[in-house]
Amino acid sequence: MYIFLFKLDNALRNLITTILALIIHQSVSASHIVGGDMYYECLGGNEYKITVRIYRDCLSDGADFDPVLPITVFNGLNAQIDHFTINVPPSTLLDVVADNPCITLPGDVCIEEAIYEKTVTLPASPTGYILAYQRCCRGPEVLNLFDPGEQGLTLQAIIPPPSDAVCNSSARFTNYPPMILCAGQDLIFDHSATDPDGDELVYELCTPFHGGTSFFPAPDPATAPPYDPIVWAAGYFADDPFGDGELTIDPVTGSLEGVPNVPGLYVVGVCVNEFRDGVLISTTRRDFLFTVLDCEIELEADITPQIDLSTFESYCQGLEVHFENDSYGGDSYKWDFGVSGIDTDVSSEFEPTYTFPEPGTYTVTLIVNPGQPCTDTATQIFTVENELTSSFLPPEAQCIIDNSFDFFGDGLYPPTEEGTVFEWDFGEFAIPTMSDEENPSNVVFTAPGTHEVSFTVNYEICSETHTEEIIVYPVPTINFTVADELKCAPYTAEFIDLSTAGTTIYYEWDFGDGIGTSTEQFPVYIYEEIGVYDVTLTIRTDAGCIDTLTLTRENLIEIFPRPTAGFTVSPAIQDEYHADFFFTDHSVDGVEHWFYFADGFSSQEDEVWHNYKEPGVFYPYQIVVNEFGCKDRAQEKITIVPVIPVMVPNAFTPDGDNFNNIFQPVFYESQVFQLYIYNRWGELIHSVYELDAFWDGTVGNGEFAADGVYIWKIIYTDYQTGLPVEISGHVTLLR
Repeated sequence: MYIFLFKLDNALRNLITTILALIIHQSVSASHIVGGDMYYECLGGNEYKITVRIYRDCLSDGADFDPVLPITVFNGLNAQIDHFTINVPPSTLLDVVADNPCITLPGDVCIEEAIYEKTVTLPASPTGYILAYQRCCRGPEVLNLFDPGEQGLTLQAIIPPPSDAVCNSSARFTNYPPMILCAGQDLIFDHSATDPDGDELVYELCTPFHGGTSFFPAPDPATAPPYDPIVWAAGYFADDPFGDGELTIDPVTGSLEGVPNVPGLYVVGVCVNEFRDGVLISTTRRDFLFTVLDCEIELEADITPQIDLSTFESYCQGLEVHFENDSYGGDSYKWDFGVSGIDTDVSSEFEPTYTFPEPGTYTVTLIVNPGQPCTDTATQIFTVENELTSSFLPPEAQCIIDNSFDFFGDGLYPPTEEGTVFEWDFGEFAIPTMSDEENPSNVVFTAPGTHEVSFTVNYEICSETHTEEIIVYPVPTINFTVADELKCAPYTAEFIDLSTAGTTIYYEWDFGDGIGTSTEQFPVYIYEEIGVYDVTLTIRTDAGCIDTLTLTRENLIEIFPRPTAGFTVSPAIQDEYHADFFFTDHSVDGVEHWFYFADGFSSQEDEVWHNYKEPGVFYPYQIVVNEFGCKDRAQEKITIVPVIPVMVPNAFTPDGDNFNNIFQPVFYESQVFQLYIYNRWGELIHSVYELDAFWDGTVGNGEFAADGVYIWKIIYTDYQTGLPVEISGHVTLLR
């Protein structure tokens, strides 16, 4: 064998590359892809079970499934960190199911499924993983894609980083959609998924990812994410893949509903988004193909409708059975309930109720559209028995101390000698935990609380269980507390009861000052005098575990003296040009004090002048603290009168444009005043007496006043004298 080394120019290299790609495409590319999805299960650590489901058109030209399916692993930063392969599993030909049972299915529909599975250990990645598989192609007949023969698919699985979800398992779809739809007929399909971790699942129609092409039919390794979406043909979208707005999916239930109207092949994408604590941690994307046909009802069709013949939960609900008819497409029905020797055991109702003459096994037959060309017959064999029930009355609650319960089984069942078997389950905290007696006694519970007890009656193939809750009271406990904080006279103590009992507790409090008592559970008491006090609580129960308990907490309450704040400020009123005030401390028993002037400034001096920069009414206050940390507060009022106490606008425009729509005098501090408006003839057209009074430009009957000049009069209270002041002027109204 000889090996020749030589160099190729660019043109020749490109030609050879193209030829090799075509050869690979002929030998490697799959038949037209119908769809697929990928999901995973965390097995602990970095070990995952990976599942890839691929669906192909087994009648199209091309090779079989990948003999070795490649999976490329990227970290959360889209860098490749691993690669593995999965050997091809045995494939399965799927039953071609249409959404209408009364049609003749075409003979050229064949869908094959391969489920690739492998358990792998992924390298550590704090940013999570993206697993990807890419392939070509979808086939040229797909209506809702641009150049569908060149658009492949990418299946991916997103494993979130540990910071978002530790050892997450992805959602996986439960059912595969029907392969054939009838144009103009309702599609209702359960497209829901399950999640092993119980995360919240939200469904949406989404755009599938593009993958391989005819030039590169099987990328290995897969290209790095993020992946390009497929390109929809004009007029088609992710949430409108049929092009007529007739497909929706319920975001909560995953119910896929629509009415496809135009025959053809349609790609549809469904995403299930996985949320944990309100955070999106993963998305499973399914890519599949719908075949929509112009269906014609075939009156000679041999159909097999799915008919649930009975809704009974067990064989032992009695001889009367209500039958549930889940068939569709029919307009008449014939039931035969299979009772031998009679011909009256029939019904033509859609969902009949029938009472069988005796226990036994019967073959029930339902014919849909009897005597018509498009008809079907369903039969089901089942057994009915006389009604079997179980019950018992829960015994009265008892105290955990020396408890002993007796139970008495009840219900409808044959005598023990005929084969009835009993099963009592008292739970893990009972002695004994189980019993096969009909009326067990002296059952002792070792823990207080509510315990579920079940009584099961078994007879032949029948079994009925009844469950009740048994209450065992705990031994009462006593405890209480009060807030751990500085307590200054007068102190309001809010006591917190920490006592427990299974029944009503009666309280008697003694607050330790020789005066205060209470019978409340959470009493509030004011200590007026300084000192140290013991607090005593007595609790009593008269049911369940009957007891009386007393607890005294010595020195629980220590009350410290409070200082007395006080100061003077002089003068009380000044105008804004002479706004200097003198503060003098008169507090008692304080070691520290602060003046807060209510304008952002403060001082710790005993005597201090303070100048205010703005007019207004201020409420300066003093805080005094004594050696124990107890505080007191005093407050005064001062007024700085503006030289111009009120500003009155001379025009306004009540035209509804949200600007300058009212006439309103502005005082430096809001007050109640009288406002009068007169027209040019001196007639009063508006008056109001209220806080921050105004005029909106209307007269008394609600009509708009005309443009023009109006006279106003204001009567307000002078800040310095407290006497009324009257002023007047003109205002122009413009619209």
